[in-house]
Amino acid sequence: MPTDLAVPIQVPAAAPNDLVADPVPALLRLAARHAGLTLTVRFTRAGCTLHRHDGDGVVVVATAPDLDISER
Repeated sequence: MPTDLAVPIQVPAAAPNDLVADPVPALLRLAARHAGLTLTVRFTRAGCTLHRHDGDGVVVVATAPDLDISER
């Protein structure tokens, strides 16, 4: 508890995050390269993983630090 009630308590603040690039263009490129297939993209703090779903189950197609996995 502060000793002087007239002095506000400072609140820690985080630095602003960088803006994330619009994922739609990269998703459209992925969809075009894998037309007719069912794909999912999983995003984590470590990056993203592209998965293909077919009769054999789920297969990891690519892993990358960002969504720009269409070029890999």
